[in-house]
Amino acid sequence: MRDYKNVKVPRKYRTTSIRVTVKRADMGRITRRYNSGSEGFKRTALKFLVFAVIAVGCWLGWQAYQTTMHAEMFQISGVDIKGVNQLNEADLKKIVGAFTKENIFRADLDAAVRRAHANPWVKAVSINRRLPNRISMVITERVPYAKLETGSGQFLMDNEGVLIVRLGKEKTPTWQLPVIVIKDYKGRLGEQVTSGGMGEALKLLSEIAARGGWRFEDVTIKAGAAESISIMYADHEFKLGSGQYPEKLRRLAEVIADVKRRDLTITYVDLRPDRQVAVMVKNNNKVQGSGFRGKGREQYGGRKSKRTTGSQVQQRDARADPNAVPVPWSLDSRP
Repeated sequence: MRDYKNVKVPRKYRTTSIRVTVKRADMGRITRRYNSGSEGFKRTALKFLVFAVIAVGCWLGWQAYQTTMHAEMFQISGVDIKGVNQLNEADLKKIVGAFTKENIFRADLDAAVRRAHANPWVKAVSINRRLPNRISMVITERVPYAKLETGSGQFLMDNEGVLIVRLGKEKTPTWQLPVIVIKDYKGRLGEQVTSGGMGEALKLLSEIAARGGWRFEDVTIKAGAAESISIMYADHEFKLGSGQYPEKLRRLAEVIADVKRRDLTITYVDLRPDRQVAVMVKNNNKVQGSGFRGKGREQYGGRKSKRTTGSQVQQRDARADPNAVPVPWSLDSRP
């Protein structure tokens, strides 16, 4: 080993200071340059790996999609239908016929719902997939509530006034339902009837059904206009007008009970005047009937009876029927 103890240092390298000077060599540039190159390679390799994983995943997904779309196990084998009473086989084929041997994931359920609602019998429908290869459909059908008579034909309709089907002459007796008459009405199946007094007629039918005591299928309601609503029942006409049907039917029940007690034959009862009742009684070659107005009672019978004119409606009907005697009842004093 060489001894540097006695080595002479040239004068220009000598110093007069006794302080020790330390100098450090900067090797950072070389290290950072080496590290930056290594990190760049790692980033590139990582990006390539991520891209490769994504590409493989996409390819596997596509293959899985193709396998699923063409797999026999996912072909629709049948449709389970509930709630059908009136729809026939042809109607159901129009709704679900497009599902035959179709892939269950490709089946257009929204289009099937639209096809179902195009049938007037269908009120609501729910269609769902049942994996692996079944379709479930639940249908709510409209329930016939009344018949609409337009003069040119009869239609079945539900309690919302929606026309369901046009009735032929051979089908009319099979539906024992009340009739609503709106002359010269032209509508299409599936549409809701809003003209005339249809809304008031449906309210009146609902009240009659709730009260009971009526042969529902024998009720006919004339609903040309809301203010002229009347009931044809047992060869009698009951003119009610619009609104206050519970009160008017209660008053009508009292009048009919009184008419039966007096053994009268009537043609119509008019309950349209507020708190008033007008009754047209048939004469049958002998004036008969009795009535009272307000708190007093005025008897009508035999030769001593007087013909009461009453309202303009009574006068017009009396002139039309010379054998009819109008007898007014006032229920102001009744509970």
